[in-house]
Amino acid sequence: MEDRWMTKTAPKRRKSTYGVGKRYRVCGIPGVKDESFHKLQDAKDWLASAQTDSRRGNYIDPRLGAITLRVYVETIWWPARRDPAGTASPMKSKIWNHILPHLGQLPLSAIDSEHLRAWLAILRDKPNLSESTIEVIWIHLTSILKTAVGKRIVKNPCTEMVDERPSGGGVTKARAWSREEVVLIREGLPDWYRVAVDMGVGAGLRQGEAFGWSPEDLDEERGLLRVRRQLQWDGKTAYFKLPKGKKEREVPLSVGLRRAVAAHAEEFPSVEVALPWYGPGNDGKPTAAVKLLMTSWFYNPVNPNKFNPDAWKPALVHAGLLAPRDEQADGSGWEPSRELMFHRCRHTYASVQLGGGEDPVSVSHWMGHASIDITLKTYAHFMPEKVSRGRTAIDEWLMGA
Repeated sequence: MEDRWMTKTAPKRRKSTYGVGKRYRVCGIPGVKDESFHKLQDAKDWLASAQTDSRRGNYIDPRLGAITLRVYVETIWWPARRDPAGTASPMKSKIWNHILPHLGQLPLSAIDSEHLRAWLAILRDKPNLSESTIEVIWIHLTSILKTAVGKRIVKNPCTEMVDERPSGGGVTKARAWSREEVVLIREGLPDWYRVAVDMGVGAGLRQGEAFGWSPEDLDEERGLLRVRRQLQWDGKTAYFKLPKGKKEREVPLSVGLRRAVAAHAEEFPSVEVALPWYGPGNDGKPTAAVKLLMTSWFYNPVNPNKFNPDAWKPALVHAGLLAPRDEQADGSGWEPSRELMFHRCRHTYASVQLGGGEDPVSVSHWMGHASIDITLKTYAHFMPEKVSRGRTAIDEWLMGA
């Protein structure tokens, strides 16, 4: 500890810094920044506490935690992220629209459970936010604060609220369309988009994979549909990249899907577009020229930010699955419809395959899952007959049949 005003040895004399700033400076503790105080007792108390924390390895300089959440996110956390454009855009939207306006002015070290409860109440009062969306926002905040633990804050306040964190309304099983719903949704889409339903229900393609698919990806001889790329958007820029998981895959081509693709191609000939290629694949080339099966009415790559509200949701209205858009309401005017979006076509494909007795390992491969565990966890409820067979088998075994 240093007295910045008076000399240490007798007779004590005033230093040149006498009367300037705080008198007592505590320094020399490993891993701890210097700190100054007006009163000697305050300096002694802080020294004792800092030495204890330093020995335990859990000292956090309170000045580092004084940075506000907004400044931390905008200048440190976000610039260090390297998310794919398709992930970064919705993530940034949620953080800047629902986290920073309410918590951004708080120092990191000041954010506690009371602030988080009040913030969650504000989010839940917003009519256009579902509990599942609030859960995603919560996960983003948890990730932000996690990176500050041990450097700027002692612990993550989000992890202290295990029993109060948003749950998305509980575990929601994947749901499939009925045959009648598929027919009505397809009927409600503009003619040039109807084949999207066929690709989702008939081959399990994700939306970006359907929009990036080309008739040249058909292997007629082997009866296979190759999934070689997906179409994604970074703001207003469209680009290609490998399918999710960074791997291509092959899906058995049904006769009905073959006919649907052929009929669409005859009425709406493929349009070749050259777009940037992001990430691995494409033989390392920076661009790819692809004859797309589907384009917009103006022969442009399909943008889901326009397709979803302008084509898909009106088709859901046509099918009686979604209320008509409220033009007078705040926001988009659409009611929450996350469970009714294009991805449900993919669930339908899985339900038909598994319900028909197809091997889960094969279905997992066709859908491009990282492992069969994902397939079983998501779609096990589509295989009730296998459960029944299992019960019968164990009963017969126990009875010695």
